[in-house]
Amino acid sequence: MDQTKKLYLHIGMPKTGTSSLQVFLMQNEEALARYGAAYPIMPGRYPLISPGRNAHFLIGKLTDEQGREDPVQTKNMNKKSLELLEKTFEKADTVILSDEAIWNAYKPHKPECLRLIRTFCKERDIDLKLIVYLRRQDYYLESYWKQQIRKRGVTWTWKKMVKRTPKYIELNYYKHLEELAEEMGRENIIVQPYREEKFDLCIEFLHLIGIEHTELFQPLETKVNLSLNNNYAEIKRILNQILSEEPEQWGKEQKWLGKIAVDCSREEKKQFESSMFSPEDRREYMESFREINHRIAREYMECDTLFDEKEEKMRELPKWTRDNTLQYEDTVLFFGKALLDMKKELELQRAEVKRLEARQRGIVRRIVDKCRTITGEADLL
Repeated sequence: MDQTKKLYLHIGMPKTGTSSLQVFLMQNEEALARYGAAYPIMPGRYPLISPGRNAHFLIGKLTDEQGREDPVQTKNMNKKSLELLEKTFEKADTVILSDEAIWNAYKPHKPECLRLIRTFCKERDIDLKLIVYLRRQDYYLESYWKQQIRKRGVTWTWKKMVKRTPKYIELNYYKHLEELAEEMGRENIIVQPYREEKFDLCIEFLHLIGIEHTELFQPLETKVNLSLNNNYAEIKRILNQILSEEPEQWGKEQKWLGKIAVDCSREEKKQFESSMFSPEDRREYMESFREINHRIAREYMECDTLFDEKEEKMRELPKWTRDNTLQYEDTVLFFGKALLDMKKELELQRAEVKRLEARQRGIVRRIVDKCRTITGEADLL
């Protein structure tokens, strides 16, 4: 293949707008094609994974009917995905793959996910580039904690999250980039900062891969994977303690409460803007990452700073407390929405019951009429 062929593998990191970017790329298939680019949807389907995460085949595992990992099925799906990728390159010069889980999934002792795609590109003379957006460690930790409350039903307090951050959360970005560089080569890794304010990731990403953002591209109608307001995160965290112990029921309750929390966070009412860190605690926390982040800026981006410190000073917010001025109002709103949602669901169920009863009466009526017709014919005989 021509050396101008390029594959951009976007690997996150998580909580940097990846879900929104994936939806944007999916819904702009025709616009991308005008620039010789493609964002193919792969054939594999994985539990709880959006089809928009088209690079998930690199790390995803398929299972059999008993829920056990099925290596043969996984290998076959990888083969089908690479075949589709090859066909995509027949029509496009630039192909984009994305899955934020690759950032955490890649380990030096388990390099298969990157080695698979690197081998594919090397055999076909395709230029492979990794793209990773890094988010400030403090903002990432806050966002990740709230996501776990919303989607995973965790009950950890913020204090516990900071003091006992799970080991699988990699906050030493420099160390992890160096591990990736050993496999990919530093020159093939594009590092960008994720900014909190006045930042459109979709436009930024297009510019990064050499595509001009024009009116051909349809913007997102709404933000995907919205982060919870701190008040609603606290309500959801407390309610997570009373979820059912039965797995299937737990999943239903968890999903429903998460939906209510997100709906409340979308409300066009005054939201309590706050941070889980105080300004002083935030500065102290980030001090431990200062040198790490400077090394990334110097060695991967050829600049002095990774994150804009001036922007941070402009974003200083008060520390969240339980007795904040809007906690009472937000609590009432949460449970009010929950009750109205239950009322709506009950009305739909009642309407369905009435429909089924009417259908049943109609069936009985037709049977009775048929019986009368048969009886009448018998009397004539």
